Amino acid sequence: MQRRCAAINYYIINEEQARRAKEMNSFYDYKEGSATAEYRRSVDAAARIAEEQKRKVDPIHHERIDRLLDVYARKLAENINKQNAIAARVPSILVAGGSNFPVRKKEKQNRADDTAMAEWREIQGILDKIRGTGKGGISADDPEAVQKLKAKLEALERDQESMKAVNAYYRKHKTLEGCPGLDPVQIEKLRASMTRDWHPEPKPYPSFRLTNNNAMIRQTKKRIEELSAKKEVEFEGWAFEGGVVKMDVQANRLQVFFDEKPDRDTCSAMRHGGFRWAPSVGAWQRQLTDNAIYAAKHLDCLRPLSGEQPAQEQAGPAREVPQGDGGGWSFYIIADLKTWADNAENRSPVEHFPSFEAAKARFDELRSEPYNNEAAEPSPDGRPPARLTLGIESGDGLSAADILQVRQGRNCLVTDFTCMDRLRADPAVPEILGRVSREIGFDLVQPPGCPPILFEEWDNPYFPTVTAGSIAARIYDLGRQCIPEDFADETSRAGRVAVFARMLQKGGTGGAREIALAVSGIAMDGDEAVQAEANAIIQDIAAYGLKEKAPEKERRKSSQER
Repeated sequence: MQRRCAAINYYIINEEQARRAKEMNSFYDYKEGSATAEYRRSVDAAARIAEEQKRKVDPIHHERIDRLLDVYARKLAENINKQNAIAARVPSILVAGGSNFPVRKKEKQNRADDTAMAEWREIQGILDKIRGTGKGGISADDPEAVQKLKAKLEALERDQESMKAVNAYYRKHKTLEGCPGLDPVQIEKLRASMTRDWHPEPKPYPSFRLTNNNAMIRQTKKRIEELSAKKEVEFEGWAFEGGVVKMDVQANRLQVFFDEKPDRDTCSAMRHGGFRWAPSVGAWQRQLTDNAIYAAKHLDCLRPLSGEQPAQEQAGPAREVPQGDGGGWSFYIIADLKTWADNAENRSPVEHFPSFEAAKARFDELRSEPYNNEAAEPSPDGRPPARLTLGIESGDGLSAADILQVRQGRNCLVTDFTCMDRLRADPAVPEILGRVSREIGFDLVQPPGCPPILFEEWDNPYFPTVTAGSIAARIYDLGRQCIPEDFADETSRAGRVAVFARMLQKGGTGGAREIALAVSGIAMDGDEAVQAEANAIIQDIAAYGLKEKAPEKERRKSSQER
């Protein structure tokens, strides 16, 4: 039996404030209790969403759904009271009239109302969290992670046995009629799938389905072993000059506590190491994983007082780093990925390389092949098919991602890494991507949820690269920090960044100097941190201006030449 929603907690709506807000903005009388009734209707609608989600997911997730519902109810009440208080500050001009109207106060009220409305939109996002609860992956932070993984493993093994049994039945009887465990709807779906299959002798469940499911079984078993082993390990931190490293197993966090506020270089090193500042605990922290321990172990600012590296039992398992990549990642190349998409008989093999230098040499060798530039039918995503492909893979073989694909003669950055936690958390990955950008180069990129754009114009928030788009984005962010009144509209960010990027691209060295002067002006009254960021931007502008020469004007012919 499904568990019903926990009792809904309704929070108090200030009726007096709601009445004053109504009087300030309308000629109609306020209906007593209407604000509370509207609030409760919204919370009841959220409760129905929560109840529907509970019917779809495992009971393990019910407590989290109840917690999210309570957070939604509380924050919505706070936001409604806040909006009513703001609305009661200044009357509408239609109510008060235009004579001696407090324009400045009204403008301030409007800005506050915009902020409250943005908060309301964030609160509505909690409903999406409720709808997504129980559908995502299993986080190592979850105290029930091992139990959930075991349940997942059982389901995968049941599916494997079921698929094998259905295939065996079809092989013996040449039909799915009467197959145990299949209802008419499932039989019809399998028949339709077999009709679409390219194979001359299709099976209800193709071989790749069994292979992929088997790989998921092995991966799930390995993850259960890793999480179970981590619970048995006694982690110990270490002291360094100016602080201490602690490992909170209960919170599943590796935490770094500094005695005093660290300087800018140390903060930058911590961020590049995947650590984030957590005000709630007063520490820099990240998820407690082997990668986190490895990153902390190799940060100079966290070196133990003894001057030696932390002991093996403290620092986690050692990682074998392939030569040349500097971060535990190796490389692979697929000469023609289209042969995989087309299920060709002679598919291009996956070639593995221990270093970037070796992979780049092979990439350069294959890049000039004619098939990389030939026109072809668009792939299902509407883009030209991917041909020559460069990717990275972890030393343990559990993570891999394409990073560059050649599509109709253009090098395209693949943004799969933005969706993979392990790649986002490892500081070596941005360094690899930056190196590929410098030494091979990207022409196009399709940011998540956006159409393809020129890499040169892309606002790149993921890895260091000196392009017009990344420099323009940093200029915009500096402007918002120093003169927010001129950069108040966040919705205009993309347009302004595009304008700055075009100025950099078309201005040449002269335009670069003008933009550098503008950056100096923006940061004129800023503190040391602002000045340091402005100087870094100016240096990148100078480097960009050197590689982008201004177009020469056509020399006007003299009268004799005419």
